[in-house]
Amino acid sequence: MQLTLTTAEHSMEHAMSAYHHDLPHGAGLIMISNEFYRFFIEKHACDEQFVKMARVMGMPEADKPEDFLTALTKLQRACGVDDLKMSDYGISKEECGTLARNSRETMGILYASNPCEMTDKDCTQIFERSYK
Repeated sequence: MQLTLTTAEHSMEHAMSAYHHDLPHGAGLIMISNEFYRFFIEKHACDEQFVKMARVMGMPEADKPEDFLTALTKLQRACGVDDLKMSDYGISKEECGTLARNSRETMGILYASNPCEMTDKDCTQIFERSYK
């Protein structure tokens, strides 16, 4: 019996570290987090949840979903992880489609926890937008 799931962000990161063994899971999550959450914000999939999270993360004045991205970026900067780069772990931008397909093929169940549908093309774009 499945009691809980994480979102597809974890599936996407596991694809990254499956191909690049030196990439720590947390670092990979950080690398794609802004664009992963931007996807749902742009779809207005759970606006109120993003506003609530921004408030909890130190922005009591938050009133729009985009404030979550501001709070997330501020937290990443404060922790010194805002400049993690996929390229530093040997990931190339040309791999983005492969990573997207692998994330669904190996851990596709996690996509069911997303607040809205996410296609392979969407995943590829998230990887591409996250690439540094």
